[in-house]
Amino acid sequence: MPRPEKEFGERSNDDIIREILREYASRENPIGKAEIIKHVKAMGYIKEKDKSKSKIERKAIEGFLDRMGARVYETEEECDEIIRECRVTEREIIFTKKGQKGRTIGYWMMETLSDTEWMFLMDSVLNSKILTKKEADNLANRITFLAGKRFSDLTNYRHRMGNQPYFVGDDDIDEKVGYIESRVLQQVRLIRQAIKQGKKIKFNLCVYDYGNQKVRLVPYGRYGKVLPETPEKYKEDVHRICSPFDIIFFNGRYYMLGADLETERRTDLKYKLYRIDLMTDVTINRAKAVTKEEVGLLELNDLFEYRMENPYMFTGKVERVRIRIDADQFTQVVDWFSDRFKVVGYDADENKYYDIELKVNLNSFTFWILQYSGCVEVLDREKKGEKSYRNKIKETLKKALEKYEEYDQ
Repeated sequence: MPRPEKEFGERSNDDIIREILREYASRENPIGKAEIIKHVKAMGYIKEKDKSKSKIERKAIEGFLDRMGARVYETEEECDEIIRECRVTEREIIFTKKGQKGRTIGYWMMETLSDTEWMFLMDSVLNSKILTKKEADNLANRITFLAGKRFSDLTNYRHRMGNQPYFVGDDDIDEKVGYIESRVLQQVRLIRQAIKQGKKIKFNLCVYDYGNQKVRLVPYGRYGKVLPETPEKYKEDVHRICSPFDIIFFNGRYYMLGADLETERRTDLKYKLYRIDLMTDVTINRAKAVTKEEVGLLELNDLFEYRMENPYMFTGKVERVRIRIDADQFTQVVDWFSDRFKVVGYDADENKYYDIELKVNLNSFTFWILQYSGCVEVLDREKKGEKSYRNKIKETLKKALEKYEEYDQ
């Protein structure tokens, strides 16, 4: 006879036993059936006819252990072996610890995701750059429900999160709705559908503007910003139509790599980068898209390599450069470029500097150099003089210095 199904949100006996094992049992302190029943009573789950009896008795616990395929072990070495053999797709594993002569010592549960891993997911949501405050809170609530955990003590800090780095759009969201999918994530899904279908997409590309003492997201067209107060007769169709090639998640944001009509006609530029959180009105167009294979974007087949070559999301040619970095700042190179570089020189003691060679997008790498200009120097490689990359950096730094010198005069 099949077990009666529970209404959504109604707790089954299995749910209650899981919670007790999660909260009160551990590998170091497994608990027996009598202690499980004691916790059931303390939680208020008692029989209606006999208030002194628990809603969950020994037979229900044995049924739960049988359905969950509880793993039996005696020694810690046997337990370790079971854990190594567990499938990664198992949500939870129930253990039965036995003592000498087969006596049961108690039960405990190990979940596929630990508390700290659940908290990492929660922190990623609460500190997201692409979710609004209401979207983040809604998703955090659903993660908590999915985990089935009592996170209240661990997540009190989330109520101190007054806002998100990205916050435009909260005014249009109804907090009473039970399920809110982020606008940005909806757009990511649409773009991926378009790539799969081989279709172009249509969208507005926006920029942030400050008006009426508020930050707002406004479309950017051929002639600049299209503001809400712009007279209708001066507004033009600002929609863009592009072939989407790929989506990259980088530094907390989603970027679309694609080509508009102008880019498709050029030979010196294969693609453009678009921040998806700055898009609005994204729709799939009926027009057939150009694919990344057709334009020869082989570098997108290895997204890790692409990220190493592009420390910032800018388009441009990838070339070899040589830099000298202070030895005590070597960690910065590893943080940004993993081990995708070559040490080609250093001082006698290797404690002052390293000369490093790596392949990077120069337009992107320029911003990295400026960020670490106090401890990094660009060295000449093949090109020298005015056309060298070193000279380009030197001229950029001169212009930056001029801004301060003009102000101080």
